[in-house]
Amino acid sequence: MRSLILFIAFLGFQNVWSQELVVSEEILSELETVQIKSDTTTYTFRVAYPDNYNPDKEYKCFLGLSGGDQSMKIVNYCYAAWFRSGYFKEYITILPVVVPANDTTNLRDYGTPKIENLLDVINENFRLKPQWLIAGTSNGGNAAFNFVAGFPSHFEGVIVAPGEVTAAMEPGELWSHLKVIIAYGTEDSKYWIKASKRSAKLLKKVVKSVQLIPLKGQGHILPVAFNVDKMYDPYFLGK
Repeated sequence: MRSLILFIAFLGFQNVWSQELVVSEEILSELETVQIKSDTTTYTFRVAYPDNYNPDKEYKCFLGLSGGDQSMKIVNYCYAAWFRSGYFKEYITILPVVVPANDTTNLRDYGTPKIENLLDVINENFRLKPQWLIAGTSNGGNAAFNFVAGFPSHFEGVIVAPGEVTAAMEPGELWSHLKVIIAYGTEDSKYWIKASKRSAKLLKKVVKSVQLIPLKGQGHILPVAFNVDKMYDPYFLGK
């Protein structure tokens, strides 16, 4: 029965992300497409650089994992709606894009070797300070927790809107330094609302801090006009 529920939920996620996702050229101009070849694949990223970017300087890293199939269109929209915040003016914002010609695997389904390879590729091509902030939405929210499960010491915190911690991730002592924000739209599906609350409860006794943030009146897809700082304020301001 659980397998059937998960399959139905998966179909629902795909249908949600099939809607028209429009981003202005002004916002798109903030992103640069970067392609990096490794021994096994060619990675594509959308990158937003800090103001007055200096390639010889080390920066904090914000790794944003988009929902759906992480196509270019969806990654662009997720940047505009979820990952574009004034809090990241001093960060390099890095958004992986799944390009079917190179990698048909959803970020949600990456195993430990693929996650490690992706992280290594980023580290080798950008000057980054240790312990990044990772965020994700929907499939990307699940992927964010999966990345943390594989390499908890690599991250200082995780923000999902929404995302789910599964039993297979086994959060434990190595997660104890993490600050976690789990946000969800109050108009999202019952599945995601329950998953968000269940994940927050699971992490409460494990991580440094966890906050559950209901986004009133919002569904699974945030509009670009939404004030996304409502989910980042608790992380940066301790509210």
